[in-house]
Amino acid sequence: MVKFKSAKFAVIILAILFAFSGCNTYSRYRTGGEMMPKEAKQDKNQFSTNEYLRMGKILQSYLGKPYSGRSKYEKGLDCSFFTSDVYRKFNQTIIPRTVKEQYKVGRGVAFKRLIYGDLLFFKTEGKKVSHVGIFVGDGKFMHVTNSKGVIISSFSEKYWSKRYAGARRIFFSEK
Repeated sequence: MVKFKSAKFAVIILAILFAFSGCNTYSRYRTGGEMMPKEAKQDKNQFSTNEYLRMGKILQSYLGKPYSGRSKYEKGLDCSFFTSDVYRKFNQTIIPRTVKEQYKVGRGVAFKRLIYGDLLFFKTEGKKVSHVGIFVGDGKFMHVTNSKGVIISSFSEKYWSKRYAGARRIFFSEK
């Protein structure tokens, strides 16, 4: 009978130890969890899905509209009015009216780092920047031409790749 009591006692002790072993604060499969960030944060230089859709809808509304006007004093749609109007409609961002002035705002961006919505500048009339468009991804940009109005062009076109002058990012966070 003594053996039976000590075996019973040993089983109870093992059951208690087994029950408490599951109460560990870290499971045996978790390693380095204390160093993991508490939440994922979105890069402030990237649009959210809703922002992509909203910007895309604004850009799409311009596709095919004819060119008109040639200066900041004439009413009409030219490349710099197009870009400034898109930014104003997107989030009330006011950028200058002329290509030359738009080239001074925001911050410079390397070609390999372009993101949706960046302004792209070209030298189509000599050595000064004279044309602007909006990067829409996949090596393409949207802009206004004299002959076709608002269109999407590709950097793979020799005309544009030879005249590319740089890019500026207007949407970014300083926080």
